[in-house]
Amino acid sequence: MTVADGSYDWYHKHAIESRRLFKVSETTLLVLAAAIPVAAAIAPGDAVVPAILGGLVVVLTGLRTVFHWQDNYLRFSGAREAVEAERRLYRTGSPPYDDVATRDSALVAAISRIEEAEMGGWIKVASERPKA
Repeated sequence: MTVADGSYDWYHKHAIESRRLFKVSETTLLVLAAAIPVAAAIAPGDAVVPAILGGLVVVLTGLRTVFHWQDNYLRFSGAREAVEAERRLYRTGSPPYDDVATRDSALVAAISRIEEAEMGGWIKVASERPKA
């Protein structure tokens, strides 16, 4: 159960952090993008502020592509819930955890499969090339 609890806690913490970073980055991106035409309207002869805002939009868009906060949030949340399902089955002694002799090794194997699948999802996301 220690393995399952540790895995659950890791996915729980990182899902929350990824969701927070995703929401902050998306909100910031929207505000910066909306500020570009406003800055141009306020000071039509000065391109410095709109240029800086545009540069920040490009950087933030690049960071989204590099860090995959939304993808991480979704993967981590799915893995967390899969681990929780196994923990529930284990706690209640439901199959495949109904045999006392094999239940611990079955739980570790199930958690390892979940983590492996999540890692496979990360490899897929990380290996995708950004669309031009």
